[in-house]
Amino acid sequence: MSEGAAAKKAAFLGALVVSFKEKIHTDLLVHPGADHHHHHHHALPIPTHKALLSSRSKVFRNMLDSDECKASAEDSITLPDLNYDELNSLLEFLYSGNLLAPYNQYRALYLAADKYDIPYLQDVCRDHFIASLTSRNVLDVLELASIPSDTILKSAAINHVVKHMEEVVVPMKYETFVQRNPSLGVEITRAYLRETKALAKDNNRSTASIRPHSRMY
Repeated sequence: MSEGAAAKKAAFLGALVVSFKEKIHTDLLVHPGADHHHHHHHALPIPTHKALLSSRSKVFRNMLDSDECKASAEDSITLPDLNYDELNSLLEFLYSGNLLAPYNQYRALYLAADKYDIPYLQDVCRDHFIASLTSRNVLDVLELASIPSDTILKSAAINHVVKHMEEVVVPMKYETFVQRNPSLGVEITRAYLRETKALAKDNNRSTASIRPHSRMY
């Protein structure tokens, strides 16, 4: 992309963000689901633009083209799995392409990306989870990756478990995790055994390479 084209694209995206924040020429109300922490936000829909949502997600396009949506007196849709703040972060991302959300929103946004077919958002959330993996959160991330069958995130989480086995497996949380997710427990065990065998093979090769050769006189 040339510098001129990049500048035009940036200006266009900037104008879209402004139109969203200033509620200019909006033609759709997006309602959040229930939010027990922010009751005053529960009933507030967020004005947005049909064309933008339709261009960013096939699922949104189908929702907006449905007979139910067309028959409503006021153009609106509801995303019941997102509270007001999560919905606002999602919409800002769709307009700007940048995700500026606090960590506690990433789970909901990651699942919304899968449900509403927004691959780029799912990529951004996945990269964030992988970069933030620790022995304390890895099991939660592994469970999360299994919901949309995200093989990339799942593999990264299992590799982290294998490399930090003692830190992850010793706490009681792991026992509960395996009871809830027996198949994931089996996958972790297999990955650990593969890693152990690979290390043993490497050690044997290293030992063989430094072993003095006997000579016959």
